[in-house]
Amino acid sequence: MRCFTLDQRRNIKLTSSEIATLWTTYMSDSASICILSHFFETVEDQIIKDEISFAINVSKSHINNISKIFNQENYHVPIGFDKNNDVNNHAPRIFSDSFYLYFLRNMAAGGLANYAMALNLSTRKDIIDVFSECVKQSVDMKKRITDVMLHKGLYIKPPYLDYIEKPSFVDNESFLRGWFGQRRTLTSQEASHLYLNLYNNALGKAIVMGFGQVAKTEEIRNFFKKGNEIATKFIDILSTPLTESDLPVPMTWDTEVMNTTTPPYSEKLMMFLVGAISGIAIADYGASLSLSLRHDLAQKYLKLITEAGSYAEDGASIMIKNGWFERPPQAIDRRAISNSN
Repeated sequence: MRCFTLDQRRNIKLTSSEIATLWTTYMSDSASICILSHFFETVEDQIIKDEISFAINVSKSHINNISKIFNQENYHVPIGFDKNNDVNNHAPRIFSDSFYLYFLRNMAAGGLANYAMALNLSTRKDIIDVFSECVKQSVDMKKRITDVMLHKGLYIKPPYLDYIEKPSFVDNESFLRGWFGQRRTLTSQEASHLYLNLYNNALGKAIVMGFGQVAKTEEIRNFFKKGNEIATKFIDILSTPLTESDLPVPMTWDTEVMNTTTPPYSEKLMMFLVGAISGIAIADYGASLSLSLRHDLAQKYLKLITEAGSYAEDGASIMIKNGWFERPPQAIDRRAISNSN
């Protein structure tokens, strides 16, 4: 296998995929550092505090590595978010210690999915190395958070299914139906995806509930209120198939939200986080749609994708109007250049 020197690697331009994943990772990690820094200042449990510190250091390492690459390429480093403008560490906490763990768990899970995709899209060795390390760090974080949650009795496991003694084949097309009459019980894939989406909606519901309490701009408060209503509706939609199959539904975390009205984060940061959550949700619904064989489940996911997409677009419009939407990397508009000449 041929090895290239550092100078030779620099002569290989970054692909559009590599620029996109580096840029997105930088933005997400700069936001995470701000959010987690307030968690660190307000957490009471020392064990959880250690895990927050670990996550902050992981995000800082990503920021440093990506900044070096962009500087080497003479590519502008994103503005992102910073602790001077986007977080007030003296403000009261919005969420409980337990919620901090749930947030870290989802952060590790999201990192695993995003970094694995970024790794798959990378071709240059130094970029592959960066995202390989990101995947490893996410695995380490998941292990650590899982151990802490199990130790504290906070880990909510997906539902159990009875073991099947022998394989069998589907012998009737009614297996795919779900509109009328008696529906078949859920497959393991369908149940696991319903559970995942319920878990994520419960987390998102608590976040928009807390942000809605502290946001000062009426339009943004109403946006978070709408997100709370949507998440509540989605939880109801996704719970029904599980209860019909006599499977448990994960709990919500409304009680983990404190009664503060003092914002620890800028509205720009809060809007960015909710937009990111909405984007992840849409991707999860799409993956769930592809693995759900019952027609009624497919219809549910299509409905969720449409409504979540509309909500995400409303959020993007608010950010653009306030000058908060940092332009992502995009192709040069050759037609505009020709017209200007």
